[in-house]
Amino acid sequence: MAKGKVKTTIVFSLILLLGIASAGAMYFFQVFYKSPYFLPGVKIASTKVGGYTSKQAVSRLQQDLDAYKNIPVVFYYQDHSFENTLAEISYAIDYEDVVNRVWQQEQKRDWTSKLSNMDGSQEVFYPMKLEYKPEIKAQMIDEWNKVLGVGAEDARLEIDREKGLVLIPARKGLKVDTEQTFAKLPQEWGAMESIEIPIIIQEEWPRVKDEDLSNMGELASFSTWYNANEINRSHNLYLATAAINTSMLVPGETFSFNQWVGERVIEAGYRDAMVIVNGKFEPGLGGGVCQVSSTLYNAVLLAGLEIVERHNHALAVAYVPVGRDATVAYGLQDFRFKNNSAYPIYIRAWAQAGKLTMNIYGNLTEKRKIRLSTITDRVIAFKEIRQNEPSLNPGQEKVDHAGIQGYVVRSFRSFMDEEGRVVKSEQLASDYYKPLDKLIYVGPSVTVESPPENPDNSENPENEIEPDAAGDGTGEAPPLVEPEPPEVPIPLPENEDEDTPPITI
Repeated sequence: MAKGKVKTTIVFSLILLLGIASAGAMYFFQVFYKSPYFLPGVKIASTKVGGYTSKQAVSRLQQDLDAYKNIPVVFYYQDHSFENTLAEISYAIDYEDVVNRVWQQEQKRDWTSKLSNMDGSQEVFYPMKLEYKPEIKAQMIDEWNKVLGVGAEDARLEIDREKGLVLIPARKGLKVDTEQTFAKLPQEWGAMESIEIPIIIQEEWPRVKDEDLSNMGELASFSTWYNANEINRSHNLYLATAAINTSMLVPGETFSFNQWVGERVIEAGYRDAMVIVNGKFEPGLGGGVCQVSSTLYNAVLLAGLEIVERHNHALAVAYVPVGRDATVAYGLQDFRFKNNSAYPIYIRAWAQAGKLTMNIYGNLTEKRKIRLSTITDRVIAFKEIRQNEPSLNPGQEKVDHAGIQGYVVRSFRSFMDEEGRVVKSEQLASDYYKPLDKLIYVGPSVTVESPPENPDNSENPENEIEPDAAGDGTGEAPPLVEPEPPEVPIPLPENEDEDTPPITI
C-alpha cells in the first residue's frame, strides 16, 4: 500500500515538473523570440529602448539625438575660432536602419545573457558611430590654412647681372595638422554638451633648403631664335616660357611640360598662330609653344638628365636640328624628364628680342661634358603640286607654301671624360619626318583666238593689200598675248611647327 502511494507521488511530481518546464519554455519563447519589445537594459547610443517596440525605439532615438545635432562644435587657435554644428559636419542618421540592425543583433544574443538580465540591471550597449563628411572637413582645413597657415618657401636662385647666381633663403611654413585636430572630434553619438577642439598647427619644412643649393652653377644652356615680328606666336612663346621660368625639381622628381605650362586655351591668354595641320598652314591656338618645349629638350639633354617622354613633329622644323625637337599637345603628347641627379635643379627660361634661352642650374659636381649628334639615314624629296585656281588671272601663279624635305633620323647623346673620350653613348630616338609637298596655285590657261577665214576674198580685191598693222612693213598684226603678272611667292614661316600629333604613315 505504501509502495503504491510513493509511486503515485513520484509520478505526480514528475508531471508537475514537466508542466513547470513547459510553461517556462513557453514563457521564454514568448518573451525572447516572439515579443515585439526590446528586453530590459538595451541601450542605443544614449537612449534606453528596453520595453519599446522598434517603431517606438525609432521615435525615441530620433528625439534624443536630434537634440544633440545642433550642439556647437567650436575649433579654436589662439584668438581665432570657427564654429559649426554636428549636423553640418556629419552624415544624416537613418534611425530605422539603426534600430533594425540592433533588433537583429538582439535576436542573436545568447539566451543565458537575456535570462540573467531580466531585471535590466546590466546595460546592453549598442554604440552609434558618428561619421563626418570628408568634403566638409577638407573645406574647413582650407579655410583654416588661409587664416592660420603660412606657406613654406623653398630656397631658390635668382640671377643678378653683377653678382650672378644669388641664393634666396628658404622659409618654413605653418599648416593645420589635420589628423591630430580631427582626432579630438566625438567618434560616437551620445549625450553631449558644447564641443571645443583646439586646432593643432605644425611646422611645414620646405623641400629645398639653403644647403641644398650650395655649389650651384650652370649645368647646361641652349638657345633658339624666333621672329619677334610674328606678334601672336611670340606672345604664346612668352607665356609658355614664363610658366617654366624658376622651376625647381628635387632629386627624383619628374617635370611635365603640360602640367607646368597648362592647357593652351584662350582663358589662359593664348592666341592663334600659324601651325601645320595635315600638310596645310592654318591658325592654331597656342602656335609657337613647341619651340619652347624643343629648346628645353635640348638643354635637358646637355644637362645629362633622364628623358621620360618625348615626341618628334610630323614635319621637320627650322629652329632645331632634325631629331632634336619635342612636340607637345595638351592631353595627347607631353615632354617629361626626370631629375636623376642627387641635388635639386633649377630652370631659368627667358625670351627676348627673338632669342629663347633655357639655362639649367645644379650642383657643379653633376656637370657633364656631353655631345649631341644625329645620323640622317634617309632624305625624302618633296614633290611640286600645281593646282588650278579659277580666282587667279590667266597665266598667274601663286605659291601657297614651299616644300619641306622629309627625313629618317637617329639621334644620340655621348658622355665624355675630361680628355674628350666617349665613356658612354646612348641612342635617344629614331624619328620619321614626312615631306611637305610644294603647292602652287595656277590661273586659267591663256588662249589665243585665230582671225576668221575669208576664202573667197569677197571684201578685198585680189590685188588689195591690208594696212600694215604691225608698222614693220610685213603687213601682219602681232599675236594678242596678255602680259603675265609677276610671281608672288609666299615663303614658309621660318619657325613653323605642328602642334597636332604626328601623322602615322
